[in-house]
Amino acid sequence: MVFVSSLTPPEPPKTTALQNLQAQPHRIFFFAGVVQGLLFVLLLGFVYTGLLSLHVSLGLYHAYAMAFVIFTQFFAGFLLTVFPRYLARPSVTQKAYMPIVWLMNGGGVLFIALSLFSEKAVILPMSLIFVGFCLLFKTLWQMQTSSHVTTKKDTTWMLVAFGFGVLSQLLFLADFFIDVYRLALGCGFYLYLFFIVLIVSQKMMPFFTSNAIAGYTINKSKYFLESIFAALILKVLLEGFEINAFVADSALFAIVTYELLKWRLPFHKAPAILWVLFLSIGWVPVAFALFVVQDFSALLSASIYVEKAPLHALALGYFTTVLIGFGTRVILGHSGRTPKADAYAITLFGLIQAMTLLRIVAGIFPQIGYMHAILTVAGLWILIFGLWAKRYIKILFEK
Repeated sequence: MVFVSSLTPPEPPKTTALQNLQAQPHRIFFFAGVVQGLLFVLLLGFVYTGLLSLHVSLGLYHAYAMAFVIFTQFFAGFLLTVFPRYLARPSVTQKAYMPIVWLMNGGGVLFIALSLFSEKAVILPMSLIFVGFCLLFKTLWQMQTSSHVTTKKDTTWMLVAFGFGVLSQLLFLADFFIDVYRLALGCGFYLYLFFIVLIVSQKMMPFFTSNAIAGYTINKSKYFLESIFAALILKVLLEGFEINAFVADSALFAIVTYELLKWRLPFHKAPAILWVLFLSIGWVPVAFALFVVQDFSALLSASIYVEKAPLHALALGYFTTVLIGFGTRVILGHSGRTPKADAYAITLFGLIQAMTLLRIVAGIFPQIGYMHAILTVAGLWILIFGLWAKRYIKILFEK
Protein backbone atom coordinates (compact mmCIF):
# COMPACT_ATOMS: atom_id res chain seq x y z
CA MET A 1 0.00 0.00 0.00
CA VAL A 2 1.16 3.53 -0.80
CA PHE A 3 0.44 6.25 1.73
CA VAL A 4 2.30 9.12 0.05
CA SER A 5 -0.90 10.76 -1.17
CA SER A 6 -2.29 10.95 2.38
CA LEU A 7 0.82 12.87 3.46
CA THR A 8 0.59 15.41 0.63
CA PRO A 9 -0.86 18.68 1.92
CA PRO A 10 -4.10 19.67 0.22
CA GLU A 11 -3.95 22.43 -2.34
CA PRO A 12 -5.06 25.82 -0.99
CA PRO A 13 -8.54 26.81 -2.12
CA LYS A 14 -8.67 28.79 -5.33
CA THR A 15 -9.57 32.44 -4.97
CA THR A 16 -10.57 35.16 -7.40
CA ALA A 17 -8.66 38.42 -7.87
CA LEU A 18 -11.49 40.27 -6.11
CA GLN A 19 -11.32 37.93 -3.12
CA ASN A 20 -7.55 38.48 -2.96
CA LEU A 21 -8.08 42.25 -3.05
CA GLN A 22 -10.49 42.07 -0.12
CA ALA A 23 -8.38 39.60 1.88
CA GLN A 24 -6.45 42.23 3.86
CA PRO A 25 -7.38 45.80 4.76
CA HIS A 26 -4.32 47.44 3.22
CA ARG A 27 -5.10 45.83 -0.14
CA ILE A 28 -8.64 47.12 -0.60
CA PHE A 29 -8.04 50.54 0.98
CA PHE A 30 -4.84 51.26 -0.96
CA PHE A 31 -6.55 50.27 -4.20
CA ALA A 32 -9.56 52.46 -3.40
CA GLY A 33 -7.33 55.38 -2.43
CA VAL A 34 -5.49 55.27 -5.75
CA VAL A 35 -8.72 55.04 -7.78
CA GLN A 36 -10.38 57.88 -5.84
CA GLY A 37 -7.23 60.00 -6.10
CA LEU A 38 -7.10 59.62 -9.87
CA LEU A 39 -10.84 60.40 -10.24
CA PHE A 40 -10.62 63.41 -7.95
CA VAL A 41 -7.64 65.06 -9.67
CA LEU A 42 -8.97 64.25 -13.14
CA LEU A 43 -12.24 66.04 -12.35
CA LEU A 44 -10.31 68.90 -10.76
CA GLY A 45 -8.34 69.27 -13.98
CA PHE A 46 -11.57 69.41 -16.00
CA VAL A 47 -12.85 72.15 -13.68
CA TYR A 48 -9.68 74.24 -14.02
CA THR A 49 -9.78 73.96 -17.81
CA GLY A 50 -13.45 74.99 -17.88
CA LEU A 51 -14.71 71.69 -19.29
CA LEU A 52 -16.86 71.10 -16.16
CA SER A 53 -18.29 73.30 -13.44
CA LEU A 54 -18.98 72.42 -9.82
CA HIS A 55 -22.09 73.31 -7.82
CA VAL A 56 -20.04 73.24 -4.60
CA SER A 57 -17.19 75.57 -3.73
CA LEU A 58 -13.83 74.52 -5.14
CA GLY A 59 -12.40 74.84 -1.62
CA LEU A 60 -14.86 72.33 -0.18
CA TYR A 61 -14.41 69.88 -3.06
CA HIS A 62 -10.61 70.10 -2.91
CA ALA A 63 -10.10 70.09 0.87
CA TYR A 64 -12.84 67.65 1.88
CA ALA A 65 -12.25 65.07 -0.86
CA MET A 66 -8.48 65.11 -0.41
CA ALA A 67 -8.73 64.63 3.36
CA PHE A 68 -11.62 62.21 3.79
CA VAL A 69 -11.99 60.40 0.45
CA ILE A 70 -8.34 59.97 -0.58
CA PHE A 71 -5.80 60.26 2.22
CA THR A 72 -8.07 58.58 4.79
CA GLN A 73 -8.16 55.44 2.64
CA PHE A 74 -4.39 55.09 2.93
CA PHE A 75 -4.51 55.80 6.66
CA ALA A 76 -7.21 53.14 7.06
CA GLY A 77 -5.25 50.51 5.15
CA PHE A 78 -2.04 51.21 7.04
CA LEU A 79 -3.48 51.57 10.55
CA LEU A 80 -5.86 48.60 10.33
CA THR A 81 -2.76 46.58 9.42
CA VAL A 82 -0.37 47.89 12.10
CA PHE A 83 -2.73 48.56 15.03
CA PRO A 84 -3.07 44.82 15.79
CA ARG A 85 0.74 44.62 15.89
CA TYR A 86 1.19 47.72 18.01
CA LEU A 87 -1.48 46.55 20.46
CA ALA A 88 -0.99 42.74 20.34
CA ARG A 89 -4.52 42.17 19.06
CA PRO A 90 -5.92 39.76 16.43
CA SER A 91 -6.05 40.97 12.84
CA VAL A 92 -9.12 42.92 11.78
CA THR A 93 -11.75 40.76 10.09
CA GLN A 94 -13.33 41.43 6.70
CA LYS A 95 -16.67 41.70 8.48
CA ALA A 96 -15.28 44.71 10.38
CA TYR A 97 -13.56 46.62 7.58
CA MET A 98 -15.61 45.93 4.42
CA PRO A 99 -18.60 48.08 5.56
CA ILE A 100 -16.10 50.94 6.01
CA VAL A 101 -14.86 50.37 2.46
CA TRP A 102 -18.36 50.49 1.00
CA LEU A 103 -19.46 53.56 2.96
CA MET A 104 -16.33 55.58 2.22
CA ASN A 105 -16.13 54.70 -1.45
CA GLY A 106 -19.84 54.72 -2.15
CA GLY A 107 -19.94 58.11 -0.48
CA GLY A 108 -16.83 59.21 -2.37
CA VAL A 109 -18.24 58.39 -5.80
CA LEU A 110 -21.55 60.04 -4.91
CA PHE A 111 -19.72 63.12 -3.62
CA ILE A 112 -17.88 63.53 -6.91
CA ALA A 113 -21.05 62.95 -8.96
CA LEU A 114 -23.44 65.12 -6.95
CA SER A 115 -20.96 68.01 -6.70
CA LEU A 116 -21.63 68.52 -10.40
CA PHE A 117 -25.36 69.09 -9.83
CA SER A 118 -26.26 70.40 -6.39
CA GLU A 119 -24.53 71.91 -3.36
CA LYS A 120 -26.99 70.66 -0.74
CA ALA A 121 -27.15 67.19 -2.32
CA VAL A 122 -23.55 66.44 -1.27
CA ILE A 123 -24.71 66.38 2.35
CA LEU A 124 -25.88 62.80 1.66
CA PRO A 125 -22.51 61.38 0.50
CA MET A 126 -20.68 63.39 3.16
CA SER A 127 -22.95 61.75 5.74
CA LEU A 128 -22.15 58.29 4.35
CA ILE A 129 -18.42 59.03 4.48
CA PHE A 130 -18.85 60.33 8.04
CA VAL A 131 -20.54 57.07 9.13
CA GLY A 132 -17.73 55.05 7.52
CA PHE A 133 -15.13 57.22 9.24
CA CYS A 134 -16.85 56.73 12.61
CA LEU A 135 -16.85 52.95 12.07
CA LEU A 136 -13.12 53.13 11.33
CA PHE A 137 -12.55 55.19 14.48
CA LYS A 138 -14.64 52.71 16.51
CA THR A 139 -12.63 49.74 15.18
CA LEU A 140 -9.32 51.35 16.12
CA TRP A 141 -10.72 52.46 19.49
CA GLN A 142 -11.88 48.92 20.35
CA MET A 143 -8.40 47.55 19.65
CA GLN A 144 -6.92 50.23 21.89
CA THR A 145 -9.28 49.64 24.82
CA SER A 146 -9.09 45.83 24.65
CA SER A 147 -5.28 45.73 24.47
CA HIS A 148 -3.19 44.87 27.53
CA VAL A 149 0.12 46.23 26.23
CA THR A 150 1.73 48.73 28.59
CA THR A 151 2.83 51.35 26.03
CA LYS A 152 -0.03 52.96 24.12
CA LYS A 153 1.19 56.54 23.80
CA ASP A 154 1.49 56.62 20.01
CA THR A 155 -1.79 54.82 19.35
CA THR A 156 -3.52 57.14 21.84
CA TRP A 157 -2.28 60.18 19.93
CA MET A 158 -3.41 58.59 16.66
CA LEU A 159 -6.90 58.23 18.10
CA VAL A 160 -6.80 61.86 19.23
CA ALA A 161 -6.03 62.84 15.62
CA PHE A 162 -8.93 60.68 14.41
CA GLY A 163 -11.16 62.39 16.94
CA PHE A 164 -10.36 65.72 15.29
CA GLY A 165 -11.15 64.08 11.96
CA VAL A 166 -14.63 63.37 13.32
CA LEU A 167 -14.94 66.98 14.54
CA SER A 168 -13.73 68.33 11.18
CA GLN A 169 -16.38 66.39 9.26
CA LEU A 170 -19.11 67.61 11.61
CA LEU A 171 -17.92 71.18 11.03
CA PHE A 172 -17.87 70.67 7.25
CA LEU A 173 -21.50 69.50 7.45
CA ALA A 174 -22.42 72.40 9.75
CA ASP A 175 -20.83 74.85 7.29
CA PHE A 176 -23.83 74.39 4.99
CA PHE A 177 -25.85 76.25 7.62
CA ILE A 178 -23.37 78.44 9.55
CA ASP A 179 -19.95 79.76 8.52
CA VAL A 180 -17.40 77.46 10.20
CA TYR A 181 -15.34 76.60 7.11
CA ARG A 182 -12.03 77.89 8.51
CA LEU A 183 -12.37 75.81 11.67
CA ALA A 184 -13.45 72.76 9.65
CA LEU A 185 -10.44 73.13 7.35
CA GLY A 186 -8.02 73.75 10.23
CA CYS A 187 -9.19 70.72 12.22
CA GLY A 188 -9.14 68.51 9.13
CA PHE A 189 -5.82 69.59 7.68
CA TYR A 190 -3.66 70.23 10.76
CA LEU A 191 -5.16 68.33 13.71
CA TYR A 192 -6.17 65.29 11.62
CA LEU A 193 -4.12 64.95 8.41
CA PHE A 194 -0.84 66.57 9.44
CA PHE A 195 -0.92 65.28 12.99
CA ILE A 196 -1.63 61.64 12.07
CA VAL A 197 1.15 61.60 9.45
CA LEU A 198 3.57 63.19 11.93
CA ILE A 199 2.67 60.69 14.67
CA VAL A 200 3.32 57.77 12.31
CA SER A 201 6.54 59.40 11.05
CA GLN A 202 8.02 59.96 14.51
CA LYS A 203 7.17 56.37 15.45
CA MET A 204 8.32 54.56 12.32
CA MET A 205 11.17 56.57 10.77
CA PRO A 206 13.60 56.34 13.73
CA PHE A 207 12.51 52.72 14.29
CA PHE A 208 13.17 51.71 10.67
CA THR A 209 16.51 53.54 10.80
CA SER A 210 17.67 51.75 13.97
CA ASN A 211 16.80 48.39 12.37
CA ALA A 212 18.51 49.16 9.06
CA ILE A 213 21.66 51.00 10.15
CA ALA A 214 24.03 49.60 12.76
CA GLY A 215 24.95 52.05 15.47
CA TYR A 216 22.03 54.42 14.96
CA THR A 217 20.44 55.43 18.27
CA ILE A 218 16.87 56.68 18.52
CA ASN A 219 16.89 60.10 20.17
CA LYS A 220 13.37 61.55 20.35
CA SER A 221 12.16 64.32 22.64
CA LYS A 222 9.86 63.11 25.40
CA TYR A 223 7.20 65.79 24.88
CA PHE A 224 7.52 66.28 21.12
CA LEU A 225 3.93 65.32 20.30
CA GLU A 226 2.51 67.27 23.23
CA SER A 227 4.34 70.40 22.07
CA ILE A 228 3.23 69.97 18.46
CA PHE A 229 -0.37 69.37 19.53
CA ALA A 230 -0.51 72.53 21.64
CA ALA A 231 0.96 74.64 18.82
CA LEU A 232 -1.46 73.13 16.28
CA ILE A 233 -4.45 73.89 18.52
CA LEU A 234 -3.26 77.50 18.76
CA LYS A 235 -2.76 77.74 14.98
CA VAL A 236 -6.23 76.34 14.19
CA LEU A 237 -7.92 78.71 16.65
CA LEU A 238 -6.01 81.77 15.43
CA GLU A 239 -6.63 81.05 11.76
CA GLY A 240 -10.22 80.03 12.47
CA PHE A 241 -10.90 83.50 13.87
CA GLU A 242 -8.74 85.21 11.21
CA ILE A 243 -5.97 86.27 13.61
CA ASN A 244 -2.32 86.30 12.53
CA ALA A 245 -0.78 82.92 13.47
CA PHE A 246 2.86 84.09 13.63
CA VAL A 247 3.37 82.80 17.19
CA ALA A 248 1.94 79.34 16.42
CA ASP A 249 3.77 78.97 13.10
CA SER A 250 7.07 80.09 14.62
CA ALA A 251 6.64 77.55 17.42
CA LEU A 252 5.85 74.75 14.96
CA PHE A 253 8.87 75.63 12.80
CA ALA A 254 11.17 75.68 15.82
CA ILE A 255 9.83 72.47 17.40
CA VAL A 256 9.97 70.42 14.19
CA THR A 257 13.37 71.74 13.10
CA TYR A 258 14.90 71.06 16.52
CA GLU A 259 13.43 67.54 16.58
CA LEU A 260 14.68 66.62 13.12
CA LEU A 261 18.18 67.86 14.00
CA LYS A 262 18.02 65.78 17.17
CA TRP A 263 17.08 62.62 15.23
CA ARG A 264 20.23 62.90 13.07
CA LEU A 265 18.73 60.82 10.27
CA PRO A 266 21.68 59.36 8.29
CA PHE A 267 20.80 60.08 4.64
CA HIS A 268 24.12 58.88 3.26
CA LYS A 269 23.92 55.49 5.01
CA ALA A 270 20.23 54.75 4.46
CA PRO A 271 18.85 52.53 1.69
CA ALA A 272 16.60 54.28 -0.84
CA ILE A 273 13.34 52.96 0.67
CA LEU A 274 14.37 54.79 3.87
CA TRP A 275 15.94 58.03 2.70
CA VAL A 276 12.90 58.91 0.63
CA LEU A 277 10.98 58.99 3.92
CA PHE A 278 13.67 61.27 5.39
CA LEU A 279 13.20 63.49 2.35
CA SER A 280 9.46 63.69 2.91
CA ILE A 281 9.62 65.02 6.47
CA GLY A 282 12.09 67.67 5.36
CA TRP A 283 9.15 69.46 3.72
CA VAL A 284 7.64 70.16 7.16
CA PRO A 285 10.11 72.89 8.26
CA VAL A 286 9.99 74.29 4.72
CA ALA A 287 6.19 74.64 4.97
CA PHE A 288 6.24 76.33 8.36
CA ALA A 289 9.09 78.61 7.31
CA LEU A 290 6.84 79.83 4.47
CA PHE A 291 4.00 80.35 6.96
CA VAL A 292 6.33 82.38 9.21
CA VAL A 293 7.43 84.59 6.30
CA GLN A 294 3.82 85.19 5.35
CA ASP A 295 2.71 85.93 8.92
CA PHE A 296 5.64 88.20 9.80
CA SER A 297 5.36 90.22 6.61
CA ALA A 298 1.65 90.71 7.30
CA LEU A 299 2.47 92.03 10.78
CA LEU A 300 4.73 94.61 9.12
CA SER A 301 1.92 95.56 6.70
CA ALA A 302 4.09 94.43 3.81
CA SER A 303 2.47 91.08 3.17
CA ILE A 304 4.48 88.63 1.08
CA TYR A 305 2.01 86.58 -0.95
CA VAL A 306 2.69 82.84 -0.86
CA GLU A 307 -0.88 81.71 -1.72
CA LYS A 308 -1.27 78.03 -0.73
CA ALA A 309 2.42 77.15 -1.15
CA PRO A 310 2.91 76.10 2.51
CA LEU A 311 -0.20 73.88 2.45
CA HIS A 312 1.02 72.11 -0.67
CA ALA A 313 4.51 71.70 0.75
CA LEU A 314 2.77 69.58 3.39
CA ALA A 315 0.06 67.93 1.26
CA LEU A 316 2.22 67.08 -1.75
CA GLY A 317 5.78 67.05 -0.42
CA TYR A 318 5.12 65.46 2.96
CA PHE A 319 1.82 63.56 2.94
CA THR A 320 2.08 62.18 -0.61
CA THR A 321 5.72 61.09 -0.30
CA VAL A 322 5.01 59.40 3.05
CA LEU A 323 1.91 57.63 1.74
CA ILE A 324 3.68 56.34 -1.36
CA GLY A 325 6.73 55.40 0.74
CA PHE A 326 4.85 53.55 3.47
CA GLY A 327 2.41 52.12 0.93
CA THR A 328 5.27 50.64 -1.07
CA ARG A 329 6.84 49.12 2.07
CA VAL A 330 3.54 47.58 3.19
CA ILE A 331 2.61 46.16 -0.23
CA LEU A 332 6.05 44.60 -0.78
CA GLY A 333 6.45 43.37 2.80
CA HIS A 334 3.00 41.79 3.07
CA SER A 335 3.38 40.00 -0.27
CA GLY A 336 6.59 38.26 0.82
CA ARG A 337 8.86 40.60 -1.16
CA THR A 338 11.78 42.57 0.25
CA PRO A 339 10.81 46.24 0.83
CA LYS A 340 13.13 48.24 -1.41
CA ALA A 341 13.10 51.19 -3.77
CA ASP A 342 14.65 50.47 -7.16
CA ALA A 343 15.28 53.01 -9.94
CA TYR A 344 11.59 52.91 -10.93
CA ALA A 345 10.41 53.76 -7.40
CA ILE A 346 13.11 56.42 -6.91
CA THR A 347 11.97 58.08 -10.14
CA LEU A 348 8.40 58.25 -8.79
CA PHE A 349 9.62 59.84 -5.56
CA GLY A 350 11.66 62.31 -7.60
CA LEU A 351 8.56 63.24 -9.60
CA ILE A 352 6.67 63.90 -6.34
CA GLN A 353 9.38 66.36 -5.27
CA ALA A 354 9.30 68.06 -8.68
CA MET A 355 5.49 68.31 -8.48
CA THR A 356 5.76 69.85 -5.02
CA LEU A 357 8.37 72.40 -6.08
CA LEU A 358 6.29 73.41 -9.09
CA ARG A 359 3.18 73.93 -6.94
CA ILE A 360 5.14 76.01 -4.41
CA VAL A 361 6.67 78.18 -7.14
CA ALA A 362 3.24 78.65 -8.73
CA GLY A 363 1.89 79.92 -5.40
CA ILE A 364 4.75 82.33 -4.72
CA PHE A 365 5.17 83.56 -8.31
CA PRO A 366 1.71 83.26 -9.91
CA GLN A 367 2.63 85.79 -12.60
CA ILE A 368 4.87 83.27 -14.39
CA GLY A 369 1.94 81.08 -15.44
CA TYR A 370 -0.18 80.01 -12.51
CA MET A 371 -2.87 78.06 -14.35
CA HIS A 372 -0.40 76.24 -16.58
CA ALA A 373 1.55 75.22 -13.47
CA ILE A 374 -1.61 73.99 -11.69
CA LEU A 375 -2.63 71.87 -14.68
CA THR A 376 0.91 70.49 -14.93
CA VAL A 377 0.80 69.55 -11.24
CA ALA A 378 -2.55 67.78 -11.81
CA GLY A 379 -1.03 65.92 -14.76
CA LEU A 380 2.00 64.92 -12.69
CA TRP A 381 -0.28 63.64 -9.90
CA ILE A 382 -2.15 61.41 -12.39
CA LEU A 383 1.15 60.26 -13.94
CA ILE A 384 2.73 59.45 -10.56
CA PHE A 385 -0.22 57.52 -9.20
CA GLY A 386 -0.76 55.82 -12.55
CA LEU A 387 2.85 54.63 -12.71
CA TRP A 388 2.81 53.59 -9.06
CA ALA A 389 -0.40 51.63 -9.65
CA LYS A 390 1.11 49.99 -12.74
CA ARG A 391 3.98 48.62 -10.68
CA TYR A 392 2.44 47.89 -7.29
CA ILE A 393 -1.36 47.71 -7.41
CA LYS A 394 -1.36 44.45 -9.36
CA ILE A 395 0.34 42.83 -6.35
CA LEU A 396 -2.82 43.53 -4.33
CA PHE A 397 -4.78 41.16 -6.59
CA GLU A 398 -2.36 38.27 -6.12
CA LYS A 399 -3.09 35.40 -3.75
